[in-house]
Amino acid sequence: MRWLVFFLLFGLIGCIHPAVPVWTEVPTAEQLLNQLASGSGRYSSLDGAASVSLTTKDKYLSTQQFLLMQKPDLLRADVLTGFGQLILQMSTDGEVLSVFLNTTVPGRFLRGPASYENVFRFVRVPLATKDLLTLLLYDPPLIDYQHHQVKLSSKGVSLILSNDNNSQKLFFNHELQVVGCHYFRAGEEYLSVNYQKFSKENNFPQKIKIAIPLENTQVKVDFSDLKVNGNIDIAKFFLEQPKNILLETLP
Repeated sequence: MRWLVFFLLFGLIGCIHPAVPVWTEVPTAEQLLNQLASGSGRYSSLDGAASVSLTTKDKYLSTQQFLLMQKPDLLRADVLTGFGQLILQMSTDGEVLSVFLNTTVPGRFLRGPASYENVFRFVRVPLATKDLLTLLLYDPPLIDYQHHQVKLSSKGVSLILSNDNNSQKLFFNHELQVVGCHYFRAGEEYLSVNYQKFSKENNFPQKIKIAIPLENTQVKVDFSDLKVNGNIDIAKFFLEQPKNILLETLP
């Protein structure tokens, strides 16, 4: 019977959630803006493995990826199927885009300018590379604003920035970490990013969701292994042409 009581108590303790902190003083807009300024640019590079899902229009794709990122616009993605088969390698050093497609026999190798159109052809997220990396490196940019307002809710506090045409709403948790950022133009939301599951080691969000409502596009990145602010060899952002595969030139 004593063992039964022990297990019941253990189960009840496991069900108890930590109490949500009570706001004793609502942060001011200046405090929140200073918090943003102090964290801006904190992360400059990333090396990680992630589960990445992309929903665009009515299509859904889920892959495993090894990702390298370095500000302002260096990106490499090694994309695998759920069974671990390499299907795509893509890298850009900001100037040149190189792509190896391993979905045919033989594979295809393409190289050309790292233009928005060329990168979008393979990434399928309608954002410039610099903007995509800024969001994924936990540094959502601020709009040029003329007005600001702070609002309090049970989930945390929000900071609203606005000018004549645009507005931005930033959400903070009780630790004043940015957990969401939504952008509006003429009252219509055109971009949002949400951050979850912050690492205790480096305070970096291990789950990131980006949504572009007007393009009906969503991308979710769930990191399983992650290093930030490490030194990445610049050569990794340039793919060598595989032997016996013809070079195709991107426009």
